[in-house]
Amino acid sequence: MTIRFNKWAVLFLLFPGANLSAEDSGFRNTGAQVRFVGSQVCASCHAGIFATYAKTAMGRSMALGNSATGNALPVPFTVFDSDSGEYFEVSRKDGDYYQSVYAVDHAGKEIFRQAWKLPFVIGAGENGFGFLLQRDGYLFEAPLTYYTKSRVWSFSPGYERRNLAFTRPVIAECVGCHSARPRPIYEKAALYRNPPFEELAIGCENCHGPGALHVAERRAGLAPPGGKDTSIVNPARLTETLADNICMKCHQGGDVRVMQPGRHMEDFRPGTRLDDVVAIFKAPLSKDAASQSVLLEHYYSMTLSRCYRGSSGRLRCTSCHDPHKEPSVEEAGSFYRAKCLSCHAASDCKLALADRTKTSPADACASCHMPKRTVTTITHAALTEHRVIAKPDEPYPSEAFAPAADPTTGLFHLTAGDVRAEKIPPLTLFQAYAGLIRDGHTEFSERANAMLDQLARASPRNPGVLSALARRAMNRQGPEAVDEAIGYFTAAIQDGSPAAEDFLLLAGLYGRKKQNAESISILRRGMAANPYVREFPESLAAQHMSSGEYRDASAVIRKGLEIFPDDVALRALQKKIQDATLDGSAGP
Repeated sequence: MTIRFNKWAVLFLLFPGANLSAEDSGFRNTGAQVRFVGSQVCASCHAGIFATYAKTAMGRSMALGNSATGNALPVPFTVFDSDSGEYFEVSRKDGDYYQSVYAVDHAGKEIFRQAWKLPFVIGAGENGFGFLLQRDGYLFEAPLTYYTKSRVWSFSPGYERRNLAFTRPVIAECVGCHSARPRPIYEKAALYRNPPFEELAIGCENCHGPGALHVAERRAGLAPPGGKDTSIVNPARLTETLADNICMKCHQGGDVRVMQPGRHMEDFRPGTRLDDVVAIFKAPLSKDAASQSVLLEHYYSMTLSRCYRGSSGRLRCTSCHDPHKEPSVEEAGSFYRAKCLSCHAASDCKLALADRTKTSPADACASCHMPKRTVTTITHAALTEHRVIAKPDEPYPSEAFAPAADPTTGLFHLTAGDVRAEKIPPLTLFQAYAGLIRDGHTEFSERANAMLDQLARASPRNPGVLSALARRAMNRQGPEAVDEAIGYFTAAIQDGSPAAEDFLLLAGLYGRKKQNAESISILRRGMAANPYVREFPESLAAQHMSSGEYRDASAVIRKGLEIFPDDVALRALQKKIQDATLDGSAGP
């Protein structure tokens, strides 16, 4: 018997599930079984598109630290941190960038110095160039960033709140928006496989989805079934919602982003609903909200514009932005003006031509209606206002305030699409409320407590639920509340909580009860699981000292200072031991 193989049957065997019922978009590469191939494979057939894309900000979002992108940066340069009394320095040697931290005593002699090579640079230079370093497979943000507009080295975003030197973790949810495909180990914050990235800069498959099915069919010479190529996502053929979901993955912060239970950001596939992977929520604005309130939220800002509301939602990100080609600084004014004039007439502008030519660029609609504004949360940075405004003092529309929010949740569910509030997983909604409360939205406390009671009954062994129950118990007074919190934290850790804070809080509760041995045991377990969290050696050394175990405390401090030489708290504990040893109170 002769067995004949059909080309399509062979492809089905290679890509199981790829031909099954199409997801929302109708494209067949949205399933988890379809592999990624990398942008260079795409470039072999789409050379022209790839060449222009590689010049865009997304195409240059990340590179090797010694790449040409960063070789023109002015070095050496030193920044002094007055809070810690430490110096941060950037230098270059043999084409590689290095950053170091050091401190000096009153005589000018160095107390310590720590330097790290910077293997990755982040950013296309529109606002600046940041750097990453690797420590035993962990990725951390370098403390200094070069800000291109002000032409100065200064502290990286986030360091204005707390300077962690070379131990500010780079988690997958963040670096995933600056790179193509990171390779995180999710059980360990900031730990990555080797190499940490399958591809550096944002690539073709970030927007079009994995390309293996498309490549296989084209190389096999197969004509697209039905005349339309559904082997790879074409965002132009998606609905407005699904197309914008691709952009929202990175260009919509919201007040809180919550990973759906059991999902990771790498699970998202273009052409599917972003809400299936991450839910983005926003609290209603207050009536006195400043324009900066939504400046970092490009999609939400756009939805508040009269242009978006007047189009009945048909306006989308790609109505104005061509992901494959970016206009130069000289071209930008006329490029975006043409986009505006595709809907508006030039005569709609009531400003005199003489006044319009004074704008920069001249007669550019965006100069007045989408101005650049300073980002208060990111030093030396400015972003474009995407809430297209008619006048500088234009108020927010009614859609931004509480009456327009979902009455069931009190929130704007920005990734909802057609999802009803009752379909939001309870754990997702609770995490949203918890995140908002941490940011000062205490008006959601009652809703959060009700959700937590519901989850305690439905998911009693969930580590996140147990941790939240422990924190709630800590807010009550009395020894019974302490014991209850200890029980919940212990269960959370036993059931797999990776959160460093759970270990630290549990150890602190044992310390309050003078159960030092238990506290020390928990701190050692937490430190083994989180080797680059400086609070562990700080707390462990302090706990040994409170038990009179100065020799053990000294050993912890010495090891801690090898990892965190800039740690002021450890040095203070070290001096306390030295002083106690001199006066004999520390014992032999």
